[in-house]
Amino acid sequence: MIGRFRPFSLAAGLALAGCAHPSGPPAATPPLASQPTVGQEIGAVVQNKVTVTFAPGSDRLSPEANQQLDVAARLFRDVNPVVMYAIGYSDARGGEFSNIVLSAKRARAVKVGLMARGIPADRVLIQAFGESEPANASDPLAPENRRVNVMWRVV
Repeated sequence: MIGRFRPFSLAAGLALAGCAHPSGPPAATPPLASQPTVGQEIGAVVQNKVTVTFAPGSDRLSPEANQQLDVAARLFRDVNPVVMYAIGYSDARGGEFSNIVLSAKRARAVKVGLMARGIPADRVLIQAFGESEPANASDPLAPENRRVNVMWRVV
């Protein structure tokens, strides 16, 4: 669980099939699926992140996950960060390598979801940490450990 593997990281668009975007600005910004609440946005700004959670063993975005991506996309448009990071994690189910792979798939799913909301591929970097850095260290199988944190950097 600790130390044998380095966190997996992919730069935006590298080695990700289908993540290329056409040159030039997009024709129109896609609408958000839901309207983020002021409370959701304030919480994300204060924490400097949006957390997207997943079902065990899954990299599929739930309706709740899509709502969180709407918050992240809205903040991207409002704040205009230099870069956003989608940092994937898993719980302790499975082996260390399979958890790194799963957390990378989760981060990629979040990146694709952000791209569908008009965020340019080259502005979202993904990283995968597997089961390291659990959100709930006292329960390695806790649902909050199966997550992708979307964070941003502003100049």
